[in-house]
Amino acid sequence: ADGRFVWRPEPDAPIAGRTSEGLCESTVRIDPRSPKPTLTIAIPTYRRPGLLEETVASVLAQTDLDGVELVIVEDDPGSADADRLLAALPGLRDIAFRYYGNAINAGLFGNWNRSLSLARGEWVTILNDDDLLDPVFVATMRRTLSADPAIDAVACSLRFLDQRAGVGDPAAPLSRAEKLRNLFRFGLGKTRRLRPAQMFFGSLAGSGLGLIVRTEVIRALGGYRAADYPSADYFFMTRLARYHRFVQLRAPLAISRVDTNVSSRPETQLGFLRCQARLQDALLDSGIAPRWWRHIQASTMGIALRHTNRYWNQAFD
Repeated sequence: ADGRFVWRPEPDAPIAGRTSEGLCESTVRIDPRSPKPTLTIAIPTYRRPGLLEETVASVLAQTDLDGVELVIVEDDPGSADADRLLAALPGLRDIAFRYYGNAINAGLFGNWNRSLSLARGEWVTILNDDDLLDPVFVATMRRTLSADPAIDAVACSLRFLDQRAGVGDPAAPLSRAEKLRNLFRFGLGKTRRLRPAQMFFGSLAGSGLGLIVRTEVIRALGGYRAADYPSADYFFMTRLARYHRFVQLRAPLAISRVDTNVSSRPETQLGFLRCQARLQDALLDSGIAPRWWRHIQASTMGIALRHTNRYWNQAFD
């Protein structure tokens, strides 16, 4: 409420009366020899049945679904989208799958946390109901975690499907600008360790799409705080980078859909800018970011402002 960035927040108190009814589930079970799934793919959704079908189809298209469960949590009480989804994608009955409906609307990050609370996997990833996974996302993440058991979280790089001017191409190659950014971020390497000070310059791991975290870690860090709206994902990943081993892959294994929605509203974009400035102050005040970065703070925020105006067609002064 006072605008400060909290490094070790308490989890949000549950909304009074919040319950989720199990609307349907498959009869498929994870290997009974294993006490729990390896990975939970959790999809919080709200009134986007057509996009949800595309998102779930990208999960079903994974080359490796061994030990994976899919959990969908609908935040629209009384929705009948579960039946529509099963009719459109009968392959859901062939994987470990659960579909829940919230009794009351929990809000954006409230539904994210509700999805996390229902996850049974050792690892968990949040997949928004309008985004997509590359077919080798799970397989690549599994290899990465096997190669370095000390990792607590791993995020892939992203491709962007810009549909503001019509239908985009999810298979389109990376833009020249994105390739240059990756050269700056990764050099010639395939991975990098993310540190909290780097977050001074923006959310380098994106929006949380393509992020796999140990379930016990994300719960211990308090999940996603409604008080940090609209940048709860950015703030969470900064906490993650400070307290845990957090690695990013160069490979773009997830597709973020860009469209005219709540994220493109002027008040939301202004909120993103204010949150970045708020986080910069916290990094400087705590000594995580070098003190002399105070002198470049205005310049970095100017860059963020120009990007916002250009990419999102805003006109902020």
